[in-house]
Amino acid sequence: MDEKRLFNEIMLRIKTEQRKAIVRRKIAIFSFVLVVSLSGFIPALGMAWTDLADSGFVQLFSLAFSDTKIMMTYWQNYLLSLLESLPITGLMVVGISLLALLGSLKFLYKNIKVFSNS
Repeated sequence: MDEKRLFNEIMLRIKTEQRKAIVRRKIAIFSFVLVVSLSGFIPALGMAWTDLADSGFVQLFSLAFSDTKIMMTYWQNYLLSLLESLPITGLMVVGISLLALLGSLKFLYKNIKVFSNS
């Protein structure tokens, strides 16, 4: 009976170590993804800001605050012009990199929490 208990304890310890190894691997992977997404987010943000300035979106948007009366009169044309000048590509790149950044943070937090509990 003592041998069975010892065998069960050894097998339980092996399974625990295997789970810890898997969690360590996940932590390493998500840390790498976090670094890559963070290093991609900063240039994407700069690219989006440059695209916003080049497309004239900032000037059109500021028109809403400087000439509110005229903007309210022609609000349909104003909104269409605003949408036409919106740089979709730059904003999509920022959104995708932000989602990757936040997703990797979420999974990293979850796996660190699991690792610290075991």
